[in-house]
Amino acid sequence: MDWDSVTGILAIIMIFGMPVFIIAIIFYFLYRSRQETQKTLRMAIEKSDNLPPEFLDNLKAMQKKPKTPANDIRAGVILIAIALGLVALDAATHGYVIGSLSGVAAIPGFIGVALLILGAIGSRKPLQD
Repeated sequence: MDWDSVTGILAIIMIFGMPVFIIAIIFYFLYRSRQETQKTLRMAIEKSDNLPPEFLDNLKAMQKKPKTPANDIRAGVILIAIALGLVALDAATHGYVIGSLSGVAAIPGFIGVALLILGAIGSRKPLQD
């Protein structure tokens, strides 16, 4: 077996394995964080009969925050900025001729426009409690 084929195999493993590895690390640390929070809560309940309201408020704050129209608008602006950056990179490398990278930039661009529209529609609706 020559080194060129080994390099090709390693490159394929790295391309497909790295995203899986990164996601596994993220889930592992989320699991550890939840486990530590539950352990702390268990110890606090064992040591005292009642928990202070500040402690419970902190636990609620650690949970995921609800999606708001402002989050949609922010994500939309970020995706449009990414798309514009890809178009600028494509224009700079191909001498201001729109190439294939601009087509790829359309994907985050259109998703960003859709999120902006959703954020604008959502901000017009009254919030229901």
